[in-house]
Parts: sequence; structure tokens; C-alpha cells
Amino acid sequence: MKRLFYNGKIASLDSNNTFYEAIGIKDSKIIFLGLDTEAQATKSEYDERIDLHGKTVVPGFNDSHIHLLNTGYAMTMLNLDPFNSIENIIDGTLAFIKTHAFSSEMWLLGRGWNQDKLKEKRYPTRADLDRISHTIPIIFTRACGHIAVCNTVALNTIGMNSLDTHDENINTDKGLFQEDALNALYAAVPSPSKDEIKDMILKASNALLKQGVTSVQSDDLCCMPDRDYEKVLQAYHELNHEKKLPVRVYQQCLFFEESDFEAFAKKHYRTGQGDAFFKIGPVKLLLDGSLGARTALLREPYSDDLLNSGIACFEQNELNRLIQRTQHYGFQVAAHCIGDKAMDMFVEALKNVPSFNKEADHRHGIVHAQVMTPDIIRSMSDLHLLAYIQPIFLDYDLHIVDNRLSHRANNAYAFKTMLESNIKLCFGTDAPVVDYNPFENIYTAVVRKDLNNQPETPYLITECLTVNEALKAYTLNGAYSAFEELYKGTLELGKLADFVIIDQDIFSIDPIEIKNISILMTVLDGQIAYEQI
Repeated sequence: MKRLFYNGKIASLDSNNTFYEAIGIKDSKIIFLGLDTEAQATKSEYDERIDLHGKTVVPGFNDSHIHLLNTGYAMTMLNLDPFNSIENIIDGTLAFIKTHAFSSEMWLLGRGWNQDKLKEKRYPTRADLDRISHTIPIIFTRACGHIAVCNTVALNTIGMNSLDTHDENINTDKGLFQEDALNALYAAVPSPSKDEIKDMILKASNALLKQGVTSVQSDDLCCMPDRDYEKVLQAYHELNHEKKLPVRVYQQCLFFEESDFEAFAKKHYRTGQGDAFFKIGPVKLLLDGSLGARTALLREPYSDDLLNSGIACFEQNELNRLIQRTQHYGFQVAAHCIGDKAMDMFVEALKNVPSFNKEADHRHGIVHAQVMTPDIIRSMSDLHLLAYIQPIFLDYDLHIVDNRLSHRANNAYAFKTMLESNIKLCFGTDAPVVDYNPFENIYTAVVRKDLNNQPETPYLITECLTVNEALKAYTLNGAYSAFEELYKGTLELGKLADFVIIDQDIFSIDPIEIKNISILMTVLDGQIAYEQI
């Protein structure tokens, strides 16, 4: 099948930032780029010709850090984000139960609460959830995914006496669990079947296509309650074999225990295994929590919680050993680090590997990289580490960062500084933590304001990116982080025909309007995967 798209503004995002008027594709590849007058000479060779009516075309977006399966899983849960108080959560959940015929054999799962957005300015508690039901087990997870609260029924189902009473990450009186203690909470929840997992992947992927996302780097393996990564991999492989996988997936393989990683590696899984639609990517390591929950690991205590410096998911010697094992097997590594201390630990662990060669093409990276310091930026640049960042986090974080960090906020979310230090920025959303809309992400990177256009003066205005820089972080750099820049990420001859047509010219409109851009069409692998009606 040959298609010609003409009469458009086609941004290649190549090294010369070339614009074209027409793009021709054959099957899955780009075979022509040029002017409309040049395309006219061969237009009869195409099976279909599509008039772009002057609209802008950019490469398909690559969400470099997302939880695709968990996004689909969250779509089956009660969405708690719209509720602005604990009372609203209680009333809304009672209404939800009435309309969904819940029984005591069913678990009620919800996600999306954020104490800073609630009228009471506190976490929901076990007592709050007990007001909803004394018979249905309930778990409500914070938007960040690093803290959850449950009711008494859920605690009893788990077995309260089986919990480690000395674990600082568990507060049974309040029904609160955080970080690695969440595994004990979720273990009692019935896990979706393989077919249900496939449905979740499909539902989330099709939603992403409507936003122009054609590639994802997704952390999925241990996100189901049973943490059965083989079942998740089988679901992906079946969808791929059946040619039903809607987006390209580079799997970020999260493991909580060294023994689980060793078992995975001994089954001969390796970074880069797979094809153009599904590949094994880096080992994902979780080193700390989140800023909003005050579990991100800091060098110094939180300015609004002076007895708390966050949570370390590993001791330094444990992390050193685990990083050495990943390098023994030749894996790429992507480390979740929000706090400066967490990033210190990752850098030290890499340097501790006897065979580590910073000039090798390893493409290790730090996921989030929020609480930056000049010395961390220098280390990232020196070690050629990638930065998997989520500018959209500023929508919420710019309202809390000064209280959480005080003077340290002056170095936070240092996108431009990292870019000028030759650190490759790779944009992602971390969905379902936030929405997967790429234009909200680009908007916050360019204007450094929340989605309500506040504050009047951009937060750390010198860290604003240009539209072109933001687009490359969402396309080419995402491809680079997956060792795929030679065949996707830009619109060039011979590359994959993954691109999107948008309703406004992102290069010329007022940057404030970027967040309102819509997708008119998504082309993936040369096929029209989504078209706005």
C-alpha cells in the first residue's frame, strides 16, 4: 500500500530541522519527502492521496516512561482524581458501589487521590474508608502510586497479624502502606487473568493512539498483584504474534529483589531482544519514592517535614551488588530517582562496577531526575546518562516544591541546564500518575506554568525549552534511549512511517495554546491507526 500525504507542513525533526510539504509511504516505510511540486510528478503511483490542508505533521510521540498495563488497569478502577475532599471521596464511592453491584467477594480499587488537592489537606485513612463499607475490601492508591490506604476489611483479608509491625512503611492504625510495603497490601487482591491483561493493554494503547503516541517505554512486568512477569510477557507476546499490539513497546523491566532479577536474567532475557513492536528494554530500579508523598530520598530533610529525608529502597551495598549483576549480564539500566540522594546512590553504584566504561554505549538513565544539583548534572553528563523526565509534573509540583525543598527548589526540574550539559532529555508522562497527553507535557516544558497558566511568571524561566527541543525530547531522544534512532524518531527516507497530523501549527501558535492541540490522525507502521471523526 502506497500513500501520499501532501499540502502540509511536515516537520522532519532531522539534524537540519527540515520542513517538507509532502510525505510518501510504502507499507511501513517513508519513501518520499519533498515539495508538493515534486510529489505531483509521481502522484499516480500512489494507491491513496491525502490532502493535509496545510496541517502540521510531526513524528509519532514516544512516551519514554509510562506504565501502559497499569494505565489499562487504572481504567478498571474508581478514578479518585475528580474528588476535592475526603467527604467527596466517601460520597462518590458510595454512589459508585450502588451503580456497580459490589459484593463482599469483590475488591474495590481506586486510584488518583492527592492530599494536597483535598480540602482536608491530609491522607485518607482506614477510618475514612470504613465509613464506606464494613464488608467490601477497599484499597485507594495515591496518584503517584507510592502510597495506598485500605479499610479494615482489607486489612483483615490480608491478615493483620502477618504484617511486620516494625516496618516503618506500614501504619495499620491508619491503614496506610507505602513504597515496598505496598506489595504486602496488593498481594491479597485477585490478579487479572492473561486475557484480562491483554484487554487492558489494548484499551490503554488505543487511548494513546488518540493522543498521537506511537511508541512507549513501559514498566509493566510486576504491576499486577501477583507480580507474575511471565504472564505479562506472554500477554504481550501473544498480542504481538497476532499482530494486534497497537503501539510499539520497549519494556522497562522492574524488579524489587535481586533474586527476581537473577531468575529473569538466567532465562536469557536481555536488553534489545524482540522486534519493532515489542522489545525487552532496560532493567528498571526503584531507588526512592515521590516528592508529593515526601518519600523521594533527599540529602537533607524536607523543609516542611524536618524529621524526614524520604525513603531509600536499597542500602548502598545492596544497590552496588545489583548494579554489578545487571552489568554482568549486559543490561541497560533505568533508575527511578527523584531525590538528590537517590541520584547520588545510583551514580556511586555505577562507578563501583569494576568493568564500567563511561564511554561505552550503555545508555543508562535516571527516571524523573527532579531534585537536581550542579554536581549531579556534571556526573550525569560525565557518565553519559539519559534523563527520562516528565515536565507535566510541574502542573502540581510547582505549587509544593518551595515548601518541600526551600532553596533547593532553585535547581529542581533543570531541563535547560541538563540539555546544555549534553544530557539527552527523553519525555514521558509516567501515566497513570498523570494523563498521557503529550501536548500538556510539551506545554509545561516550554512555558513552565501549570495547566491554568499560573504563575504569571514562569517557574525558573531560564529552564524553559523551545518547542523544537521539546518535540525532539518526545520523539528522536525517546528513540535514542531505546537504541532505535536509526529507524524512527524523525521523518527521514527509509525510516518507519510513524507520524501524527495535528490541528494547529505547534511552531507558530502562542505557546500557551500548545496544551489545547488535538490529534487529527495517527499513522503507525504506515497504517492509519487513529483518525478524528
